[in-house]
Amino acid sequence: MASQYKSLDSAAVPKHSTTTHKRVNKMAGTLIACTLASVVTLSIFLTSPTNGAPTGAQCAAQLPIKSWASLGDSYSNIVGDGLQDYEALMATDACLQGHAPQYLSIPDAVISQVSSQQVPKLNRNTNFVTISAGANDIGLVQVLDACVYNWIGSASLSCAQTLKDAATSMSGAAFASSWNTLFTQTRSILASNAGKAYVVGNAAFFDETTPQCNQVSLAAYTGSGQQKYLTTALRKSLNEMIHRFNWWQHYLVTKYNRAQVPSGNTLQYPVQFIDPDDRFNGRRFCRIGSDGTGSREPYTWFSDSEALKTPMTRSPYEKMRPPTTCDPRRGWSEYVQCRMAKAIQKTSTLSLTRSGAGTSPNNWERVFHPKTAGEDLIRDEIVSQLAQSPTLSGFNLRILPLGASITAGFASTDGYGFRKVLYDTLRKTNTVSYVGTQGSAPLVHEGHPGWIINDVSNVATTPLRSRPNVVLVHVGTNDLLANNAVDQAPERVGKLIDHVLSIAPDAVLLIAQILPTTRAGQLDNFVTFNARVASIINQRQVQKKKVLKVWMPLTTDDLVDGVHPNNAGYNKMAQGWIRGLQRAADKGWIGRPV
Repeated sequence: MASQYKSLDSAAVPKHSTTTHKRVNKMAGTLIACTLASVVTLSIFLTSPTNGAPTGAQCAAQLPIKSWASLGDSYSNIVGDGLQDYEALMATDACLQGHAPQYLSIPDAVISQVSSQQVPKLNRNTNFVTISAGANDIGLVQVLDACVYNWIGSASLSCAQTLKDAATSMSGAAFASSWNTLFTQTRSILASNAGKAYVVGNAAFFDETTPQCNQVSLAAYTGSGQQKYLTTALRKSLNEMIHRFNWWQHYLVTKYNRAQVPSGNTLQYPVQFIDPDDRFNGRRFCRIGSDGTGSREPYTWFSDSEALKTPMTRSPYEKMRPPTTCDPRRGWSEYVQCRMAKAIQKTSTLSLTRSGAGTSPNNWERVFHPKTAGEDLIRDEIVSQLAQSPTLSGFNLRILPLGASITAGFASTDGYGFRKVLYDTLRKTNTVSYVGTQGSAPLVHEGHPGWIINDVSNVATTPLRSRPNVVLVHVGTNDLLANNAVDQAPERVGKLIDHVLSIAPDAVLLIAQILPTTRAGQLDNFVTFNARVASIINQRQVQKKKVLKVWMPLTTDDLVDGVHPNNAGYNKMAQGWIRGLQRAADKGWIGRPV
């Protein structure tokens, strides 16, 4: 029997604190050098065998912030459970205590409105800003209408079409131009203080592997043809949309930074991308052990759907005289009311099932926003990246570079690609060795030009017997370029992960988002692949496997042939791997080699 009202998170699980302060209590594992503005460098090193954690007072004393601000839409505007957003939580953080931000975010804002209505209000002495924006530009409200809520009944939009429209919007010139304008205008104020902007990505909504939600619906109406069930396939599609959204935000941030910092030193980039997604693993809707999409208990970190159980009265919607067109740009509330009024007036037999706060449509929006526990995680991720000159110190690293021609260093002048600069950088403060059957010591590797994912997985067995404690993986490019069962390529990455960990279970796997391409008709396939691999990495993390997604700070301008990096691009890859290693160390994942 399909459940119309079943909570999507009602099962009991081991208790976890809903207020996490890991970034404060383990500051040595987080803040390396809090930077904002032209500030004194705070010499706090990443978690290592020797370094201790500073107190909040020590951190705050060395971080002379004058002002900071939050820009954006409802993701940073206390929409979730109505308690605290990540900016309010940041204001209580040990490193930022006493420095409350300008709250400039406005629900329903599109990027151009952030530029025109919020940025002009920034204090001239602002040191940094956080930005959450873009979801309204890609039509998230229409996607949820078509795929989940069905506000207009049987005349609802096509879920597949709205997802396609969202993907088209993300990759379009207007989306890129809007972000570039926002970065430029924000930078004009921050530049005098050497400040930075932190663009905050979104977290995927669902655990997509569990069967519990396949017969659960959040649709607005009961009856045949009205339900939108949260099937595994739908959950995968909605998660993919969020991962694609994050990918494009990261890419546009990187593209802007490349123009601003020709040297390619990513530490000097004026805009940083914050990805809080993997912090929500095990705490998403339909997670293992739950049977639905939200509840009053704390173990799902998106806002609950319990308020939507309240039976709705038809009268507010019957009395409305909706306009000819329902415009989502006028805000969620007005859009929902308009859509539902149209549906009820057209079909008198529709039976309403749910409401947000009785008859207010605002709560429909809340369900897909983080609650306070989730906002706390976003706060943690932002505070961890308020860092300059990241330093990994005191580790014994036995590294296996695993992949194809990019791992081998094809098209680099010295033939080493990212391996030499990574080795030289890490060796300054760590013990470092590479393992692999290719190349010559000390820069050996397991990169095989032209090889596809399965080939790389098969050849990995031999070097894995050396028991590396870190494996750097960049695979999939050749599968996509050769059109080799592209739809199943992400699952092959999952099998490669499982194979590696079956031989070296103590190893940390850093899985790169594969580099973009200029090959005709291929970029969308690359983005889709990366989005699906991001979901697979999340699945493995839920299984307690030490696997991390790594963002590479490259654009197509860093490639020599549309596929392989130039020398500067390989140097940026090394910086990307170092950031991945930092995150792994922060999680306490890097142990001594066996």
